[in-house]
Amino acid sequence: MSYNTKNYTEQGGEKTVIGGTLEIKEGASVTGLSANPLLVATEETLGGVKAAAAGEDDTVEVKIGEDGKLYAPTYPTDATESVSGLVKKAANQADSIAEDTATLVTDFNALLAKLKAAGLMAADEE
Repeated sequence: MSYNTKNYTEQGGEKTVIGGTLEIKEGASVTGLSANPLLVATEETLGGVKAAAAGEDDTVEVKIGEDGKLYAPTYPTDATESVSGLVKKAANQADSIAEDTATLVTDFNALLAKLKAAGLMAADEE
């Protein structure tokens, strides 16, 4: 009598074939797999990523480029940009006390300018 199976180890134990599902339970480990070169990650495929360990407050969105590299946003380096965590803050705009439309427009435009300067709004097209 013969028996066929999708998962088996060949005679001598040199080769194991997985034709079904390989499930690795929590707490299990796999040894001997090469991490060099790392597999390229894509939107559909999980790949290896080499990166520094995340800190307690590190929460930035990262993306995989067409070149297979991992990209994260840069931190502001300009001393004029104030940052709370990773969220930029615009300069303060005082409450408007405008009593006419022209003064209100001036106050509103000042707010827009501060949002653009902080990078929270795209600059005007020229």
